[in-house]
Amino acid sequence: MLNGMAVTPFPTYLHQDRKSLHELLFACRETALAKEHPQIVSLTLDLPQIDPLAALEQLQHPEQLHFYWENRSQHTAIVATTPTLQLQVEGPHRFREAQRFICTSLVDTITAGDMHLPCAGPHFFCSFRFFEDTGCEPPLFPAATVFLPRWQVACHQGQGAFVANVCVDEETNLDRLTEDLWQQWQRLRTFPPGPPSTLRYPPFGLEYPGLQFTQRFTESVQIILQKIQQSPLQKLVLAHTLEVSPPQPLDLGHALGTLRDRYPNCYVFSVSNGKGQTFIGASPERLIELRDRQLITDALAGSAPRGRTLREDSVLAAQLLESQKDGHEHQVVLDFIRNCLWQLGITPQVPALPHLLQLPNIQHLRTLVTAQVPNHLHILEILAALHPTPAVAGAPQAIAQQQIRHHEPFERHLYAAPLGWVDHAGNGEFTVGIRSALIDGCQARLYAGAGIVAGSDPQRELSEIQLKLHTLLDALV
Repeated sequence: MLNGMAVTPFPTYLHQDRKSLHELLFACRETALAKEHPQIVSLTLDLPQIDPLAALEQLQHPEQLHFYWENRSQHTAIVATTPTLQLQVEGPHRFREAQRFICTSLVDTITAGDMHLPCAGPHFFCSFRFFEDTGCEPPLFPAATVFLPRWQVACHQGQGAFVANVCVDEETNLDRLTEDLWQQWQRLRTFPPGPPSTLRYPPFGLEYPGLQFTQRFTESVQIILQKIQQSPLQKLVLAHTLEVSPPQPLDLGHALGTLRDRYPNCYVFSVSNGKGQTFIGASPERLIELRDRQLITDALAGSAPRGRTLREDSVLAAQLLESQKDGHEHQVVLDFIRNCLWQLGITPQVPALPHLLQLPNIQHLRTLVTAQVPNHLHILEILAALHPTPAVAGAPQAIAQQQIRHHEPFERHLYAAPLGWVDHAGNGEFTVGIRSALIDGCQARLYAGAGIVAGSDPQRELSEIQLKLHTLLDALV
């Protein structure tokens, strides 16, 4: 079934030595022989508290996919590297194909070890490009990428977990595999608890470069405002980029460490394509979270800068809460989410008024939408219906995407796209890749966007873009 999850649990004794680990793998190979099909063994073992960036430094390889995800306010981090199973697809059915891949992979998966640990068992890490097709630039990321990692390290509320996902068939060398798993676990168990070495040294400085093509941006905003008056278009999110070329490659560990320190309420992420490009950022927006059939999604739209004093900050916050323009922008997003859920047979619970999400440099209107999800619905079906929301594209959806293609002279790639994970029980969480940068050696492209609605001021929208880009650049260099 496409919506179901099927894994085979193994007796839950602890595999704390090489002998018991070898016995587990031997039993799984016997299962593979009996089924005449390779089996994926997903083994979860305990770890002491470990810095997730240290784990990323230890486990990643430039030519392999990796996925890093951390939200300090939730005390949760996950690092995943080196695919055991992998799907990369193009085309309009990418969400459905990703769902099928996950569900069929789990049919031949055996779980073992400490399944009570946080983030235990197999997790599939997913990235979906903003557009299903490509436009003015060669695609750096597929329309959909899903992978089950060979190595996964997770930390939650001070508890660590190591998950190894390996393929076992009749030709598997059990002695070699046992030793590989054992050695990797021991290396991580004895890892220093502090941050990796890359976080101990400040990187080079870089002056903030001027934003190019600002006149084109403000002219585009004026054209969009005219379209909003004359057509069904209600809102358009127009992005801008900043290209920087530092004298040496950007330090991934430093950038991620700075982002998580400065933005503890955001999802700090890093997604690589295994070909030299990495997409990183600190997103304030949860697109969807599903745990035990309980759904949470964010309507996040309408923004204002933070004040330099407490009084100025309070005034700006009050103005944002009372702003008709920002209130309308927020309502467009909220209505879209509510209608999408209704069409899926989900009844959303929506508070009467939004609240403020306050970040160090900017504040947003935010409404948390919750719901009970029917058992037959897979999280990727909900994701396919929601992406892209008016918070990152506009409304109506089809017209907004057409206008983005017309006005943005660059590819979004993973900017404003869904990034996240799905586990073996059907739980999952996705953010959208905003406040983000595409890193390629000594080149970096920073992305930021602004929502254009009736009443928007071109210069104010440009100022918002500049604020977001400047803040992100400070973290990178």
